[in-house]
Amino acid sequence: MASRLVRIIVATALAILFETAVIVGCTLATPDNAAPTFGMTCLAFAIVAFLGGRIPTAAAVVTGALELALILPGEGFAVSDPDHAIGLIGVITTGVMMAWYVARRDTLSAVLAADVAASRQAAEWRSVAHAELAHRLSNDLSILVSMASIKASDATSLEARDLLTDIGSRLVVLGRVYQRLEVRDRDTQDAIAARQFLLDLCGDLQLTTLSIGSISLRADIDESLRLPIRTLSLLGLVANEMLTNVRKHAFPNGEGGEVLLYLHRHTFRPDCVELMVTDNGVGFSSGDGKDRRGRSLLVLLAKQIQGTIAYARISGTTVATLQFALPAAAAIGAIGAQGE
Repeated sequence: MASRLVRIIVATALAILFETAVIVGCTLATPDNAAPTFGMTCLAFAIVAFLGGRIPTAAAVVTGALELALILPGEGFAVSDPDHAIGLIGVITTGVMMAWYVARRDTLSAVLAADVAASRQAAEWRSVAHAELAHRLSNDLSILVSMASIKASDATSLEARDLLTDIGSRLVVLGRVYQRLEVRDRDTQDAIAARQFLLDLCGDLQLTTLSIGSISLRADIDESLRLPIRTLSLLGLVANEMLTNVRKHAFPNGEGGEVLLYLHRHTFRPDCVELMVTDNGVGFSSGDGKDRRGRSLLVLLAKQIQGTIAYARISGTTVATLQFALPAAAAIGAIGAQGE
């Protein structure tokens, strides 16, 4: 505060000295013609307004008006020559306009600086809040997974044990999804590259769910495909459910086999995306209770992204397909990428 006051005092003193030097110099150079003095005084006002603040500008205007009134013939502001009076009025008017402009500029600058400071503070607060939210969510998911595991070990019914185990595994996947996406309060249209996210998810599944037996998982994912966070998180859950079903039903006895996860834009429908999981296992049945539950969950997840699920058995290969609409923001980004 003290340093700012010193700067204002120094700037005001320099503005007054500069204005005085201009008026005195012009008066001595052209003592019989006041027009150059008036013009140079207005120019001096503009220079002070550009370089200084509102206080130095106002001080220069007041000082310049008083000095001109004393120098010009007459008594104070009652200038005897009408031309000099008009010139003095013009100089004062110009000075007042300059002072008003600088005051308005400084006010707008102060408001803008306050807005920037408030935005920065809000961004810092959101960052802290997001980190706390992610931490709490991770802890809550861990607690739920532990509870599901404990309840599963205590369950006397095989069906209840399987259900609790499935719930625990899905919670683990959900935790991985949020860890991959770094949970934050972002616009749902903020697109993220799908390839690396799904490759990481496949890597996790290869080490855990698909580690039983010799199941080889291969991924074919469009490198340019970017999806909103919400869509990508649901897509990760769908992919996990499909691959988990493959391990349970296509290779029920721990046999080896090959699995492919395919994600690309639809060949004939550029506004859609196609996710396929194929395997060379024993195929799918008409659906026992567990199988029907798994498929029902996939249907519910697909509806969340305006998608449909279909199954087929082609030449010894089982194909599970999800087709869903490409979100608007991702579609616009894809058009822009193709244009480049």
